[in-house]
Amino acid sequence: MADATSWYDIFRRFRDAVPEGEELRHRALIWAFGYDLVSPSETERLDREGSVFGAMFEFAEGRVPPRLADVPKEDVDAWVDAFDAITDPRVRSRLGDLLWSLKAQPDPHLKARAACESLVELSDTDEWGPMEATEGLVRALNISREVGDDPLTARVVERAIELIDVELERNDRPGIVFTLLRSLCGLRPAQRPAELLSLVQRAAVTYGSDSHNLESAIELEAVLTPSAEDRRALRVRQAELWRDTAREAEGILRASFLEKALDIARTHGLADLARALRVEIQSLTEADLDLKAISTDVEIDRETVERFHAAFVQFDGWQASLSAFGAHGPPGGEPEGLERQVEQLMTDHPVQYLMSKVVFDPDFDAPIFRALDDESHKIAAVAQSRWMASQFWALSAVAVLERFANRYGKPSHEDLTEFFTSTLIDAGMADRVALAFELWWDDRPDESAHLLVPRIEAALRNLAREIGLPIIREPYGGKPGGVRPLGELLHQLRGRFGSPGWHAYLLHLLVDPLGLNLRNVIAHGVRARIARTDAALLLHAAAFLRLLEVQNQPPE
Repeated sequence: MADATSWYDIFRRFRDAVPEGEELRHRALIWAFGYDLVSPSETERLDREGSVFGAMFEFAEGRVPPRLADVPKEDVDAWVDAFDAITDPRVRSRLGDLLWSLKAQPDPHLKARAACESLVELSDTDEWGPMEATEGLVRALNISREVGDDPLTARVVERAIELIDVELERNDRPGIVFTLLRSLCGLRPAQRPAELLSLVQRAAVTYGSDSHNLESAIELEAVLTPSAEDRRALRVRQAELWRDTAREAEGILRASFLEKALDIARTHGLADLARALRVEIQSLTEADLDLKAISTDVEIDRETVERFHAAFVQFDGWQASLSAFGAHGPPGGEPEGLERQVEQLMTDHPVQYLMSKVVFDPDFDAPIFRALDDESHKIAAVAQSRWMASQFWALSAVAVLERFANRYGKPSHEDLTEFFTSTLIDAGMADRVALAFELWWDDRPDESAHLLVPRIEAALRNLAREIGLPIIREPYGGKPGGVRPLGELLHQLRGRFGSPGWHAYLLHLLVDPLGLNLRNVIAHGVRARIARTDAALLLHAAAFLRLLEVQNQPPE
């Protein structure tokens, strides 16, 4: 025990002192110091462990030590014996806590009190590590509350205040101060020390040059402030803190800090400030973000590409060629296959998915999605993979449409109109679709796309109506009805296409903010001109919709 500085230090000393072949005999004490305290924020680990004690070491083939509930009775008995025999606070604090957590007889509450007192004693031991001492005091506070011993709680609080005061004078270890302050703020109001608010305010002054530390102090002050008006003022101060931090930052950090300020304003109902922050975020340009382009080259055999493009114009008549064009796809494939590819990519290259990722709107340069965990990283990666597949197909779609005109000439307007008149596209709509093809061939892709998008939307509304989905919202109370949004209709059309991939692709192409989103881009007027490749994708979608037949069967 002499001069040990941490639980791991004790664990290592016990482990190394055991004679070879006697590990089983001495494992109880080795295990006791092989646990670490699980943070209250680690809810998943707490659930998995079933206690506040987790294994210090976990391997594919096992763990050291075992879960607390799995420790054999003979080892628990050894803990009881050692607790009774040894007075060193390092032993009594750890063993007393373990036995209290297990409610081991006899008198587990006495062991809890002894553990609590020993943790307080350790916090005033020079050799003991400062973070070990801090976490020990937090644990002592929780134990005293669990046993309902108010005088003991007051003793722990007193020691925590002493340590906070010392650390504030040192002015170099904010983590210790804020860890203890958070624990004290979690007490019932009647148990909180009278000087707690002044300590929080001292911490704000002492460590306030760092925005993260100042925010921590503001958060704690808000907990201690009873007045709703004063709490609102603190939240305004908190949001403005990150707004000011953003103004001093450069590149993507500036956008990140503004997003943080906006999140605070939204969370706490600061509507006017939230509106101002949105305007500020939307005013950021690509140059402001200081983004760097990263590119790579992929070599594709020219003969393979030529054969692929030529396959679309190998027919005797142009009608068969346009039908083959519409039938190709969906770009990106089926959702299940695309997800498997992404999951494999995340397994093979995990590092790029460990850090948070921000997706920016390509037209506004504003953040629209944050990938923070495995699930959100997967969503972003699937969207990106389908986006890349769509871009590759867009280049081919342009080449196919150009070959089509060279091979067959441009069909007459009347013939194109007749060709596109189908189950979902009536003659009036087909007339506009035909004109959209003609505009594209005349090198007017922007006009083509603007003419085509509302007709694609109308065709999808016809599909929804034909299979019995409501496309109109009924008036309700004093609110008028109206047309249901396309995104809502498309989500309700899930399972109605012969291929789930086509449903996923149309969502991506038309209304998904993480996708090409062309319907919204065009309808909201956010892009000055629509590119030839994007317009070609819309022509392809129209050619696909022409092929659909309605069968009134329930979705899968």
